[in-house]
Amino acid sequence: MKTALDRLREFYNSKWYPLIVLVLVVLGNSLGYEFACFLIMTASFFLGCFVAYDFRFALSPFTCTVFLVSPLHANDVTTFREYYMQSFAVAAMVIGFGLIFVGTVIFAIRNRRRVNTFPWKGFFLSLSIWCLTLCLNGAFNSMYTWQNLLYAVTFPLVLLILFSLFALFVRFDESAFDYFMYCMVIACTVICLELIARYLSGAVIENGIMIKENVVLGWAVWTTIGGMIGFLMPASFYFAATHRHGWMFYLLGLIQFFCIVLSQSRGAMLFGAVTLLLSIVVLCFFGRNKRVNRYLTLGLIVIGIIGVILLREKLLGLLQSFLDKGFDDNGRYELWNTGIQKFLSHPIFGSGFYDNGIVSPWDIQIYPFFYHNTLIQLLASTGAVGILAYLWHRFCTVRAVVCKPNLYKTYLGICILSCLMFCMLDVLLFITYPLIFYTLMLLFIEKKNEQERMEQLYLELQ
Repeated sequence: MKTALDRLREFYNSKWYPLIVLVLVVLGNSLGYEFACFLIMTASFFLGCFVAYDFRFALSPFTCTVFLVSPLHANDVTTFREYYMQSFAVAAMVIGFGLIFVGTVIFAIRNRRRVNTFPWKGFFLSLSIWCLTLCLNGAFNSMYTWQNLLYAVTFPLVLLILFSLFALFVRFDESAFDYFMYCMVIACTVICLELIARYLSGAVIENGIMIKENVVLGWAVWTTIGGMIGFLMPASFYFAATHRHGWMFYLLGLIQFFCIVLSQSRGAMLFGAVTLLLSIVVLCFFGRNKRVNRYLTLGLIVIGIIGVILLREKLLGLLQSFLDKGFDDNGRYELWNTGIQKFLSHPIFGSGFYDNGIVSPWDIQIYPFFYHNTLIQLLASTGAVGILAYLWHRFCTVRAVVCKPNLYKTYLGICILSCLMFCMLDVLLFITYPLIFYTLMLLFIEKKNEQERMEQLYLELQ
């Protein structure tokens, strides 16, 4: 007979715990109770560290915590500073993050004899090389500042520590791979529900007109909101292709794309459409639900044609907006030109992240002001050394995805591709919380390859 401890352990390894995290995060963000919900979530995580043998339960809290930041208290710089610097807010953050840190240490000590063999080669090696070159940004530049190193160190902290933690303490059986995809669906759904709640609150629509500048969720503005949904959306289509009742996930993926449109980010809409197309093409030709997915896709095409006919004037107006403004309405071409000039002046190690010659429009600088293009950012900030390390890392990523491809790696590859496409116009790859998802995607791709090699070896020995 199962004990209460056994049931609690099963609960933390089940798909119910991420749903509870979803509810807490959406309520905290939408109603402004982020600190209360944060403390409840971190307390539940702390309890899990005493009972669980598998660290997979930490996936959802680790990936969704940032989405708690509410627009009610972070709608602009002034309100952000006033609210989050209050004594109760500081105390709540210290307690919450203290519970996460202490709980993780306790879990690691409890399960020290159950650790996996650490994957030193592969992605860990390519990430380490890239992180090292990031730490060298701006070397030998007369404008070098301690901020260059401080900012660059956040990359190893996120990429390498989280990679190591989950690589050691997650049991990578078949259920673990689907569990990670499920947590990505949960995270994407969190963002979509927060966005819909923002619209329902009346904050975005004024006099029947959608105000793009009001699409703010506290932790992000419209561009990042749309980009993050596009980054995570392919996970829903993975379940549409592989699992029973996949049609429900197909519809969920379409809702998520609709939320990209609600974000009003042109870049997210453009690359989100490409991501959607790739996801649908794959599930129409591969997976267990090909027939149903083809019918759904055919119905979607018919509805799309009718929609184009009925809304052709509005669609033409939207297309004209793309053609008129392009992606230079925020001065991107000027940023890119500045970045190229910085690279030419410091071609080996770059000029550094904080010598960009750009005056930031924000007076709170958590991050440097970016060039809004990954390649130009690396060239300008880390020079030839940094870009070569990054290109090697990209080669390792492509090789891991296309070597003996399967649906799991394909959809994670589409997730990463969506992020990389979007980052040709924005900065997701240089912000901490998208890096958490990115790092975990790399880890699960690598572990999926390991699982396939073990299965192949087992068949050869039979």
